[in-house]
Amino acid sequence: MAVAYHPYGQIYSPPELPPYLKDVNDLKPVVGCPTNQELIAIHTVIRIAQQAINIPGMGGTIILSQLSEHLFNVQMARYRSKYVEMVFPEAMTYTPPALPAHLSVQLEPISSAPSDEEIIKVQDAIRSYQQFANASSIFDPNINMELSQHLFDIQMARYTQRARTIRRTEHTTQPERTCTNNVGTAAGVGIDQPTQQVPDMQARDAIERSNRLAEQANQLTERTNLLIERSNQIAERANQLLERPNEPLQQSNSLAEKFIELFGKLNGHFEHSHRLAELSTKPVEKLEEVLRDISRVLARIQHAIVRNNRNNTTKAADCLTNEKGYTPGGAESHLGTFDLLSIHFAGQATCSLPVMINGTTHNLPLDNNWVGLFLRFYGIGENYFESKTSNTLIDAGNARVVLSRYISSCLG
Repeated sequence: MAVAYHPYGQIYSPPELPPYLKDVNDLKPVVGCPTNQELIAIHTVIRIAQQAINIPGMGGTIILSQLSEHLFNVQMARYRSKYVEMVFPEAMTYTPPALPAHLSVQLEPISSAPSDEEIIKVQDAIRSYQQFANASSIFDPNINMELSQHLFDIQMARYTQRARTIRRTEHTTQPERTCTNNVGTAAGVGIDQPTQQVPDMQARDAIERSNRLAEQANQLTERTNLLIERSNQIAERANQLLERPNEPLQQSNSLAEKFIELFGKLNGHFEHSHRLAELSTKPVEKLEEVLRDISRVLARIQHAIVRNNRNNTTKAADCLTNEKGYTPGGAESHLGTFDLLSIHFAGQATCSLPVMINGTTHNLPLDNNWVGLFLRFYGIGENYFESKTSNTLIDAGNARVVLSRYISSCLG
């Protein structure tokens, strides 16, 4: 039974944490099914580790991997505590947590195994909600924990359904096994049940894609060979004409004219294709401009939402997205958070960066290197760099003023 394999009293020990993560939350071993507070604590430590991973000397991929494995184990323990008694847990209805009104994504209950679209929608909801992680007034760690567990539960339902489908398919392809029972001796009693192994779906998908690419390459090779054969036939025909000088010269000239005509038509097709390609790029360029404008508007709307919160502190700066929708602490930005950097540069007079929030001046210390990186991140202060590809500032003083005014305008 599953209970025997995963007893309720099993202990799940966290990895050894570095000091800066212990200060956030010194994780303790989880006994049996984890509580909400234990799961929230693990999520909090993982979020800080993700933010610090890009700061030299503070983060590490190993501890982040160990924390992710620990989270998987305790989420599996909670999943088993809820569904271990069910014969078909993938046939359950999985209800998501209630999401706040300021989140654009709203989730519905999922019956049976989820579709790709339903899983993607839950993942989008998690990413959208975690953008507010540094704004305590609009971020609830309990909702974040429940969203993560909801995603885990529906993914396990998907996995269980696929595993059952694969086992049924392989069972129908197995040759029928006979069973004998020698009366009085009990010899031969039982049915031979071969061990079923669930294939790795990702490996199978990769092999299928590789096969499709190989087929396309073979088709291109065949077409190339046909063109080469036709070219050889034309060359052989030309040689035959040269080897028979007694035939009328007019016939040779006619063939040459047809040959030239064919090449002319071919060049015409190439020119037409080139014109079509040029025309097709223009709508794409216009679409890119429209998308850039939309990104700018969305970024300003997000800044306005953050600015309307009257309880903002400097930590709210970590919620400010750029035109791509990235936040400073996000995995896509490859930057540290303002919160951690301000701790690192605190007390250094040359790193002072004043920020005005609701009429009060706050300090958000950064050195010049990080000022340049954040100007690039938000797409401002282009004139203060040595070149379009360099992050080195030629006027660090005025560049700091530009970043200070930008953050102040976003936070109110």
